[in-house]
This record gives sequence, structure tokens and C-alpha cells, in this order.
Amino acid sequence: MHSPNKAAALALVSRGLRIFPCNPDKTPMIKAWEQSASNAGLFVDAQWSIHRDPLPAIPVGVHKLVVFDCDRKPNGPDGVQAFTALCRQLGVDLSNAFAVETPSQGLHLYFTTEAPYGNSRGALPDGIDVRGVGGYVIAPGALLPDGRTYRQLAGSWDAVPALPEPLAALLRQKQPLTSPAPQQSAVSDREHAYALNAIADEIASLSLMREGQGRNRALNEAAYSLGTMAGAGWIDPNQVADSLMQTAIANGYVAKDGIESAKRTIESGLNAGIQNPRAPLVVPTIEAIDITPMVRNAVETFNRRQSASQVNGKRSVNLIQGSEIEAKPITWLWEGYLPAGKLTLLAGAGGTGKSTIAFSLASTITNAGAWPDGSRCNIQGNVLIWSSEDDPADTIKPRLMAVAANERRYGIISGVLDEHGISCAFDAGRDMEALRESVNRIGGVSMLIIDPIVTAVTGDMHKANDVRRSLQSIVDFAAEANCAVLGITHFAKGTAGKNSADRVIGSQAFAALARMVLVAAKEEESARRVFTRAKSNNSVDTGGFNYSIEPVTIARGIVATRVVWGEALEGSSTSILSEVETDISESTSKRTRAKVFLQQSLANGPVPSKELMEHAREAFGISKDTMRLAQEELGIVARKLSMQGGWVWELPFSTQRVPNR
Repeated sequence: MHSPNKAAALALVSRGLRIFPCNPDKTPMIKAWEQSASNAGLFVDAQWSIHRDPLPAIPVGVHKLVVFDCDRKPNGPDGVQAFTALCRQLGVDLSNAFAVETPSQGLHLYFTTEAPYGNSRGALPDGIDVRGVGGYVIAPGALLPDGRTYRQLAGSWDAVPALPEPLAALLRQKQPLTSPAPQQSAVSDREHAYALNAIADEIASLSLMREGQGRNRALNEAAYSLGTMAGAGWIDPNQVADSLMQTAIANGYVAKDGIESAKRTIESGLNAGIQNPRAPLVVPTIEAIDITPMVRNAVETFNRRQSASQVNGKRSVNLIQGSEIEAKPITWLWEGYLPAGKLTLLAGAGGTGKSTIAFSLASTITNAGAWPDGSRCNIQGNVLIWSSEDDPADTIKPRLMAVAANERRYGIISGVLDEHGISCAFDAGRDMEALRESVNRIGGVSMLIIDPIVTAVTGDMHKANDVRRSLQSIVDFAAEANCAVLGITHFAKGTAGKNSADRVIGSQAFAALARMVLVAAKEEESARRVFTRAKSNNSVDTGGFNYSIEPVTIARGIVATRVVWGEALEGSSTSILSEVETDISESTSKRTRAKVFLQQSLANGPVPSKELMEHAREAFGISKDTMRLAQEELGIVARKLSMQGGWVWELPFSTQRVPNR
């Protein structure tokens, strides 16, 4: 049976309302709560399993609501009485109100609104607060630990009344957040436009900042800079304050330090700037030139930079003092092997079962199970899979079923719908923001598997600049979502015996960007395989495990494969790999290399011939003609799966091996 709080949360999301979890003291449990709130049942399951019976909360502005919070405090004004008297005076009918009684016997009165209102109470009497854009309320049905509840008294979610105009008029009469700006001479349109662009620039810079990067000082400095323009009369100081407050909410500053702290920081900088008004702007005019808005904006940007360079005289470097950096430990999904918030590569030759290993790790995460070293996965998490090679129905899901992965905890990126509703392939270069939104709706994700990682590269995978530019969005996503990204890739041909991290196919930028490189290898003429660490920026880079791949029959006669983990290994990755790998060097004849490749690839059963040809060419430079000669010498059987199916190759019966069970 669900707790009252979870039941209330599920009832809300079933109506399409977005919610997020709060602590018993009513503070948000998650960062960027307004953006992360979700109406997915999976989100509720995840949050109520991670946290201890949180309170469900509603981000007010997200739902185009405004809520009047009428307090009843023993030593303060009676907000309920004041609001009732005010509505009587204004002729506002509250008979159809959506009303919720708070644990302190106050009231939350909900209204819908198309106009965005913030959290300023405008000209309302004392004892009445307002929750709008950037604000939230604990949802009706929530139960505090002491047994008190948020009880819905009247109204229905299907008929929340519109905000009456008399109350809206009072909200528009804002109390000045800052001291009044000094009187200035007439302001030109250019100065006003300059100030608006400056706000946009400051918001963009602040939005990119993360915790531990001096956000408090940056927010104060932005408020001061914009305050000098408000002091010159170029812009309304309340517009500056509202814009900075919304940015502080969006980038998690408010969630961490509280709204009052953000308000004090903004007020301090803004008031100081107002007392030091900006001198009149002197830049060349462009009004007489007939150009498009896009070009005009570019000219404005150039003029701003020119103006700044005239003031500063040269470029400057931003420095972050050590005292402003908050030291943090690495968060591990699997201690020493799989860091959260980082890019990890899993590399190896064909036939080593890299995807099967990845699915084994996914099962551990979705079930909060045991890792190969016997340690436990602390939190049951969600896993996403982006595969451009394997079919979800006949390959990916059967393999996940073979390891008993929790199917409510994993999902597959199957594509996107573009602006016109047309289905197309997922593109990391364009669709990462949409992925962030989808991830937030399901309550976050612990691991993203990309198979193969070269799918995310736009351009030449052998060029460092193309690789870095393409993978940066993946790296950023990992950090922002605190998600482990596991990219699967191949070894380059002729690299046996070399440093394991240097063997990754393509540019060295792949291994350079990854904080962890895991490798897998297979012993020739044996079922033995090894898994080891080739590179680690955050732990030791030695040791690993033996493993084998075994077939398993699941529902309806479907055959899949799974990993069986073995004993732990010691030593460097190079030494561990040298015990099992055949050195297929450049000096070895192409036909011999092809024969070794075929024996390894077909050891576990038939493989489509087209797939064999392509992988042999891409990974080892082996041509089709050489492959066919090797096929003949080994007596490899080619057969057609069906009338419409493709051709597969398999080892002759006499040389097939029965996998260890």
C-alpha cells in the first residue's frame, strides 16, 4: 500500500500535474525543481524509492497558476481574515474557489492565469504571500511527519477559477525590490536596447555556471553591472531583479541557498550599481541603414564589444580563487570502475561481448544488485540505451531479459519527432536538450549506454577536433545529469601488445575525453575472456575480472547471451590482455589474420556474413576477397536463414565448441 504522500503524488500525476519531492521542512529535495518536476508515474516511483516518504510539491508557474498563501501565525497578522475581508471589499466571489487548508490552519487559494506573476505580493495586505513563477506549494493530500495534513476544502482540479482582475491589479502594483533610481536625462532607444542585451548576456553566463564555480559572487556582480544601467535610467530595476531571480531559480542557486539568500545577493549588487549610474552610451548609430534584424543584432553585439574594449583596453582572464571552489568526492555507481557524471569507454575486439557486458551492468543498476566484485549498487536507477546497430526487439531486450534487468527501469532511445512531427534518428549534436527534458520527466537516469560511441561523432572519427566537438555535449550531459555514460567501441587493428588505452579505434581524443577506459579481450581457442581497467583518472588503473559468455533460452524459445563473471585479476591491463590475446600484427599475413578473426567471431555461433565483412574491413583492414579465401581454408559454412533472410557464416560442426555453463 502506498503512503499518503505517494498516493497524493500519484493522484496528481494521473491528472497531468507535474510534481517534485520536498523534505519535511518543505524545502526541495532536488536541484532545479521547477525544471525537473514531472507528471510521470515512473518519476514518482523513482523519487519515493530514493527518498524517505517526501512531501509532494507543485511548481506553481509551470501550471499557469497563482496561489495566495494566507498564513495564520500566533504572533502575526491573520492572513485568512485579511484575504477574506479584501475580497469582500473588492467584490471578489470566493464561492467557487479551489481552497486547501494548511497544517497551520491557513489557506492556499489557487487561481489560473495566462499572465505570469512572480512571488511578489504587490499591494496585498500583510499575512498574504503569493506563489507564482519560480514558486511552489506543498500539494493537497500531503501529510507531515507529525500527522498534520494539507487538506483540500473546496474546488476541483477540473474547474480552478481564473484570477479575478481586482486581485490581479493588486499584484501588478509591485513593491519596489530596490531603492529608486536617480533621476536621469532622456534615455535613447539604443541605451535601452543595450541594457536589454546586457541582461540577456548576463543570464546566459549565469545559466552556464554550476555549484562550486562562484555563483554567489557572479550573481552579485551581474546585479551590480546591470544596476549601473538601471541607475542611468536605461532599464527598470525591478525588471533586472526579476530576470536575475528567475535565473537563480533555473540554475539551482535558490534550491541550494534559499530564495532569501538569492534576494539579498541581488539587492546588494543592484543597489550598489544604482548609486553608480553608467555614463551615456556613445556608439555609432545604424538607424539610417536598412538591414535585417539579424544583422542589426550582430552590429549591436560588435558595438558592445567595441565599447567594452575601449573601457578595458585588452582581454582579461577570469580567475576563480581556491576558497570559492568546493571540493567534492567522485560519485561512483560501481566503486573504481563506473563513475557517475563521467564518460567511460568500454573497448575491445569483436566477439568479446562488449554489449553483453554493458547489459550486465545495466541489470545491476536497474535492480540495485551486486557488481562483479560482490559490492552492492547503492541506488536502484534508470538506464537508457542508444544503439545504432542492434534491434531492440530481437537483440537488446532478449539480452536484458537474460540478465533479469528491471524492464520498468530501462528504456531505449528509438528516435525523435522533429518540429513538424516527422520521426527521425536521434542526433546528439541537435537533440541533447530534448533528451535532458525527457530524462527529467522520468526522474533522472543513472547510466546512458551508447553503442557504438562513434554514432555520436559528426565528422571524421580520426580527427581530434571533430571527436571533441561532437562528444562535448555528451560529456556535458553526463556532468549535468550526474549520469554515467558508457560508450562502446572497438580496438584498432594491429595494436595487440600496445598500451590498452591507446588501442581505441579512431582519434586519441576518444580516450582523452573519457575519465575511465575499460577493455575486454578473448583468449583464442577458449571461452575465457578478461575485463580490465586500461585508464582511470579517478581511481587505480589495474586489476579486473575473468568472465565468459553463455547462451540462455528465454521466453518463447528466444536465445540470448549473458555474462558469467569469474575470479578477480591483478596486474596492469597490458599484462592481463597479453595472457589471452593473439598478437595479430601488421607483419602477419592478411589471410592468417582473417582466419583468426573468423575463428574468434564465430566461436559462439552463426553471424551474418555482411556484418563479418564490414567489421573485418573497418577494424582490421581485411578485404572481402581475403575473407572468402579464409572461409574456404577453414571450411566455414555459409547458409541462408530463410527465403527473405540474409546469409550467415558458421564454423563447421567438427570445430564448434559448446560454451561453458
